[in-house]
Amino acid sequence: MKKLLITAALLAGTQAGAFGRMSMSDCSESWEAFNLLMNEGDTTDRRLGASVRVTPQGWCAVRGSDPVFGESRFDDMTWRAEDIARFINEGIPPLALEFAVTGLDPDELEGGVVNTARPSLRLWAVLRQLPNSGQVIVERAEFGSDAGDLIAGSMVFERVFLSSKSMMQVSMGSVAFKAGLFEMTLSGEHENPFGFGGDMAMRGSPDAQRAAAFDLISQLPDGFVDDASRAEITGFAGELPRPKGRLELSLDSEAGFGLMQVGVFAAMEWVDTVENGGLAVLLDGMTLGADWSPATGQTD
Repeated sequence: MKKLLITAALLAGTQAGAFGRMSMSDCSESWEAFNLLMNEGDTTDRRLGASVRVTPQGWCAVRGSDPVFGESRFDDMTWRAEDIARFINEGIPPLALEFAVTGLDPDELEGGVVNTARPSLRLWAVLRQLPNSGQVIVERAEFGSDAGDLIAGSMVFERVFLSSKSMMQVSMGSVAFKAGLFEMTLSGEHENPFGFGGDMAMRGSPDAQRAAAFDLISQLPDGFVDDASRAEITGFAGELPRPKGRLELSLDSEAGFGLMQVGVFAAMEWVDTVENGGLAVLLDGMTLGADWSPATGQTD
């Protein structure tokens, strides 16, 4: 718990600033710039013709029911930013951005093959950069469901300079993760409530899922996680595939977690990484704190 509080204090110290109202021109021009960036400059993309509006609260917004989106995959998308002209005119990130998407279908996120009747999802995030210190802050990012399931996090990245496109390219090689505070609240109502597909989905029998999780937890280096936090994570894993409760994690990197560690990890097969000590290299200089609070009436 001490590690969680220290990380929370670090993140809280980076948060500041409020957003002003967006103008109609800010909204329409930023929507056009965003879509041209995403579709590699295709001016025939139907999404460019979306009806963009300004909400009474001063946010930019588009509706998923707009015909330009075809079969809607969301209800509403809203955003606002500080110094959006940086993005519109130069193609570089604004000083701060807040956005939200509601009405996401978890089945569609997995390809729409199966209808599981899981509740809809919402995504919300606040991002900010501190140019003088070369930091990018994820003040808060949330991915949640109407059933009360939530994944959320706050993060600090260092050595990131976004004053120009050339500086952005340089920063790609130097950016490093410094600290993060994460939480996962699960209602236990649905297995895999967030619609993660592929390798991220929890699959197999309950016993197989728990065994795989226990094996991975046992491979985590002692310098990365202490005994108390390892016990907390193990308690969470013991309730797979439908944990019910709240898991809090703090992740800190003494020197900054950058592309060197990622390159080592990418160059090795996952099995080799775990069985041949690659995790110790990947996680060198990082520490993990954990606190699991089950919603079963038990003490954690």
